[in-house]
Amino acid sequence: MLDPQTRQQLQTNFQKVKPQLKQRFSGVTDQDLDAVRSDPDKLITTISQKAGEPTARVEAAVRSLVGTA
Repeated sequence: MLDPQTRQQLQTNFQKVKPQLKQRFSGVTDQDLDAVRSDPDKLITTISQKAGEPTARVEAAVRSLVGTA
């Protein structure tokens, strides 16, 4: 689960982070990300499921991308 600071940074910088998420996690589409944009927990779950990656790895990547790692 993402901490409040990471959640805020993700929502604030979503358009900047979105292409990086797609590049890092194959199988994730714009539509996938846009559908769960307003809910960071669902975003993590969707990426994890679509990319076949553990949730913890997706969370760590998001923290790194938004600069809260």
